[in-house]
Amino acid sequence: MRYFISLFISVFILCGCHGKSSSAKGDIKTVPLQHSGAYLKPLKKGIVIDSVICADDSSQIYAVYLPTHYDTNKKWPVIYFFDPHGVGNLPVLLYKDLAEKYGFILAGTYNSKNGQQWESSEKAAEAFMKDTWIRLSIDNNRLYTFGFSGGAKVASMVAIADGGVAGVVACGGGFPEEHPPLKQPFSFISFVGDKDFNNVTVKQLDKLLDSTNLAHQLIVYNGKHQWPPVSVAEQAFQWLDADAMRMKTMPKNDSLIKTMHEGFLKEAADWHKKRDIVQEYYTYKKLLNFLRDLDDLGKYAATVQELENSDALQKYFKDEEIFEAQEAQEILEFRAHMSKMDQAWWDNKIAIMKKRIQKDTTSPAALQTQRMLGYLSLVMYMGANGELNSGNYPAASYFNGLYASVDPKNPEHCYIEASLYMTGRTPSPGKALEELHEAVKLGFTDSKRLEDDGRFTGLHSMPEYKTLLKEMAAKPEKLDMTK
Repeated sequence: MRYFISLFISVFILCGCHGKSSSAKGDIKTVPLQHSGAYLKPLKKGIVIDSVICADDSSQIYAVYLPTHYDTNKKWPVIYFFDPHGVGNLPVLLYKDLAEKYGFILAGTYNSKNGQQWESSEKAAEAFMKDTWIRLSIDNNRLYTFGFSGGAKVASMVAIADGGVAGVVACGGGFPEEHPPLKQPFSFISFVGDKDFNNVTVKQLDKLLDSTNLAHQLIVYNGKHQWPPVSVAEQAFQWLDADAMRMKTMPKNDSLIKTMHEGFLKEAADWHKKRDIVQEYYTYKKLLNFLRDLDDLGKYAATVQELENSDALQKYFKDEEIFEAQEAQEILEFRAHMSKMDQAWWDNKIAIMKKRIQKDTTSPAALQTQRMLGYLSLVMYMGANGELNSGNYPAASYFNGLYASVDPKNPEHCYIEASLYMTGRTPSPGKALEELHEAVKLGFTDSKRLEDDGRFTGLHSMPEYKTLLKEMAAKPEKLDMTK
C-alpha cells in the first residue's frame, strides 16, 4: 500500500520600500460600498462579540472587540485576524486586553481556514474588512492583518495581493509559496517559537528580507507552534504603533517611545548578566528596528556592530547554519520514510528522539529535536485526517497510530480513532465513546464540531454521549497554551 504526503515550504524575496499608505480602504475594496452603517445596530464596547454577520453577505461571520473608550469622534486602527482553523474569536479573546491598552479594534473571521483556495480566503477577508468599514470609525491608514500558521500566509497575501495594509503580523508562518508582485509596501513583524517546526523557515524569511528595503522584525520566543502568548504579542502592538509614528499616521507618543526604549535596555542588560551574548545582540537589534527614526540610537548601533564582530557570535552564526542544514536534511529523510517504515520502526525512532530531551530541553540540539517532533505530529495528523476523509481507512489507521506515538497528549488522535470506530472498522459505538472521553480528558472542548460531525450522529441518542457533552461544557476554553 502506498501512502503519500507532500509538504513543502519555500520562501520568496519581497522587494520594495516601506512608505506611508494612501487611502487604504480604496486600495483593498474592489467594489464601492452601497450604503453606510447608520441603520445597523451599534456594536457593544468592552466585550468580545463572538458573531457579527456581515451586512452584505450573511454567510460571512466574524468576531469583534471595541475598546471601552471607543467613540466615533476619532478614527481607530484595526487588526484583522486569520486563524488557521477559522476560529475567529480565539485571537480576539486572547489579545483583547492589549487592544484595550493600545487602543485597537480587533476583528477575526470565521470564514478563512487552512485547506481553502486563496479565492475563498480573499472573499472572507474582503467581506469582514468591508463590514467593519460600514459599521465602525476606522483609520484608513492603519489597517493591519495578523495571522498564525496558515493564517499568517493569508494575512501576508492580503497585504501583498490587495494592498492597502499598513502592516502584517505573521506568527509561525510567513509568505505564501506563490504570490504576485508587491502591490503596496507594508511593515512586517514575525513571531516564531524556538520549538516551532516552522522555526527555521520563518528565520530564513527574515534573513532574506534583510536584503530588501522592507521594514521587518523577527521575534523568537520560548514556545511551540501556537498563537504567541500575550506577553510576547504585546511587541506586535508596540511595533505597529512605532511604525505608525514613523509614517506619521499617528502622533508621536514620547511616553510609549520611552517605555519601549527602557524596556529593551533592561532586557539587554538582563541577557548581559546571564552572559547570553546572542540574546543580548538580538535585543539591541530589536531596539534599533523598533525605534528607528524615533529616538537617538547611534551608540546602540555601535554596540550591535561590536557584538556582531565578536568571535562568540560569529561561532554561533556558523553553528546555527549547520544545525539548520541538518534539520532540513532530517525532514527530507522523514518524508522518504513516511510510507515505507512500519509502526515498530517509527516507535523506535520517536523513542530515541524523546530520550534526547528527557534531561535537556534548551540546548540547540534539544530544541531541534522538539521541532522535529512537532513536525512529525503535524505530518501524521495531516496523513490520518486526510486518509480518513478520503475513505482510505487502513492508511488513516496507520498514520493515526504514528500520530498517537509522537504526540500522545494531543486529543486529535483520540478523535480520529473514534471516527475510525464509527466508519472505518466494524462499527463500535462503545469504543468510539471511550476514545471521545479520552479526547476530552486531553483537552478536547469543541462540542460544535462534534455535534456537526456526521460520523457521530448514531451516538446522539445515547446517555453516555449526553454525559460527554456535559463534560466538555464544564471544561474552560484554553486560549493561551503557554499557561
